[in-house]
Amino acid sequence: MRPIGLRRLLLVFLSTLGLSGCLTLEVRTRLSPDGSAERAVVIAVDSVLLQTAAVDPMESLRTRAEASGWRVERYQDPARGQEGLRLHRTLAALEDLNHLAEGDPLAGLEQITVGEEGDFRTLSVTLSISGILDRLRIAAGEPPFSEEDLSLLRAADLPLVYELELPGPIVEHSPHSGAQIEGRRIRWAIPLRPDQPVVTLYAAWRPARSIPSCPGSWIGLAAVGGAILRQWILHRKR
Repeated sequence: MRPIGLRRLLLVFLSTLGLSGCLTLEVRTRLSPDGSAERAVVIAVDSVLLQTAAVDPMESLRTRAEASGWRVERYQDPARGQEGLRLHRTLAALEDLNHLAEGDPLAGLEQITVGEEGDFRTLSVTLSISGILDRLRIAAGEPPFSEEDLSLLRAADLPLVYELELPGPIVEHSPHSGAQIEGRRIRWAIPLRPDQPVVTLYAAWRPARSIPSCPGSWIGLAAVGGAILRQWILHRKR
């Protein structure tokens, strides 16, 4: 019996059982005050799907990711019965993600802008939902989506979790729907709907105030401390 393609099997699961939890996509980014960043991506599929699929998309993804400079490790979630890959990368600047080389599995999927608005720092991300779905299809070695496939994907609302850890308290974000804030972390659950080709995310934060580090500042602080100490000694002698 000919094995069923991963995309076809995934869509069969969705249509017959309503399982939107058979695919996990998570993107997590930690942004540092100096503009550097840590990026981690998790891609996992129901173990049954991988065992039945005609093509193992994880092996192709691993090869392309490692060739593009990502550190790749196997990912398993026994509680959800999923397995896949975790990709990790250190970036000198978060905007480097805008210029990933051709062949990188994440190239062209997001456009990032880091800026300032008054006293706040801002981050805007435009995600290509159509590009993400198409990249998943290609990884599975499948032909273009049919109208029936697109209809099933619309009904499934497969989620992408996009999380940011920012270097200061969050003061504003959009969209508000699907967003959760925990301290300096903000997390969006974004449905991968084929009729919504792009999604734009925005967050603003207040930069943490640092202690002055220039020599003149420390000399000034030392002088103030010395004056206070002298006044205290003179008061004790009276």
